[in-house]
Amino acid sequence: MGATLRQYRQAQRLSQRALAARTQLHRTYIYDIERGQYNISVLTLLRLAHALGIPSSWLLAPGHLHDPLPSPEAQAVEPSSTPFLTPAHHAALLARLGATLRQYRARQRLTQHALAAKTDLTTSYIGQVERGVRNVTILNLVRMTDALECSVHHLLAVLEASQASCAPLPECL
Repeated sequence: MGATLRQYRQAQRLSQRALAARTQLHRTYIYDIERGQYNISVLTLLRLAHALGIPSSWLLAPGHLHDPLPSPEAQAVEPSSTPFLTPAHHAALLARLGATLRQYRARQRLTQHALAAKTDLTTSYIGQVERGVRNVTILNLVRMTDALECSVHHLLAVLEASQASCAPLPECL
């Protein structure tokens, strides 16, 4: 993911400092993400994609770095120099993610305990994610979606749709 992030940043002729300013993240954190040093959270992934004006799933695309990146004309989101949403929006996005994961788990007729066993995560962690009180990391989200036989790309699209519908309304929850 880090190398893909670097490619999109460089394709837009952004420095790490400029991307950091757009995301309100520290420049060294951007540097470390690009080097693969961090398992970032879903909200950080959405923040980076928002700043680059790309769907977040593009940052998680398999690493065929020699392939051309999708063209800017194909982008679904306008690049933004404004920060990604307020903390209230973060809470709404985490609640939406948790509710969606809970629905997938219910469709599979799994308990939180069974899902925890399939993912090597704790039941407490699964419960916190489903209640929307925990910002799940990308690797844990992938573990959960694999166990639930659903697409991480679909979940991210659901969150991006929530982001778009909430963006103009600071009080939107």
